[in-house]
Amino acid sequence: MFYTQDQVDKDQLIDALLQNELYKMPDGRQFYEASEEELELLICSTLDLPDAFCSV
Repeated sequence: MFYTQDQVDKDQLIDALLQNELYKMPDGRQFYEASEEELELLICSTLDLPDAFCSV
């Protein structure tokens, strides 16, 4: 299923990162300590996702 940015919440962002074997933010923080914007930026800079999602 494809989600637009507005439909994705923080839990889904964290799940996507965990499924791709990413376990912490690059600065060492746990995902729950990061904002949704930071999680989206990490996903878009690390994973190959459609441009519609990664317009951050």
